[in-house]
Amino acid sequence: MKPANTFKYENRLAKVVSGKGGMSAAEAIRGATAAVELVRDPTIAQIDANLQEIYTLADQLKAGPDEAALQRMYICSNQVVATAGVFDLADLGQAAYSLCELVSRFQTLDRFQWQLIQVHTDGLRLLRTPGEHDPEHRAAVLEGLRRVATSVA
Repeated sequence: MKPANTFKYENRLAKVVSGKGGMSAAEAIRGATAAVELVRDPTIAQIDANLQEIYTLADQLKAGPDEAALQRMYICSNQVVATAGVFDLADLGQAAYSLCELVSRFQTLDRFQWQLIQVHTDGLRLLRTPGEHDPEHRAAVLEGLRRVATSVA
């Protein structure tokens, strides 16, 4: 019988991580901050475009429920949720999340109330300019939007 062959496995990632070199945490933070700044203007423009589409869809929904418009509103709101927090618009992202929740409840429960959409679009407009409102006011708006969304049951 011949002896068994053994192979030594080398974990290259572990070797790189435990080795010297690379960048410091401060350098990594500076690099990440610079990368975010590169995409700030186009991303803020996209957030504003999504908000504008939400407002247009809300006006369209005034005539009554429209599944395609509700689905598009959900998609636009979800895109705001995905990007707003990165650019110091966390409250706007939370309001958009609340709108997603509201639309989802409308779709799941086959219910619709345009006034609840309107409350959310008003909240989005207000929270788009957070510097114009004190933190307590923004927190109260967000709490109100959450209550509105969860009232649909």
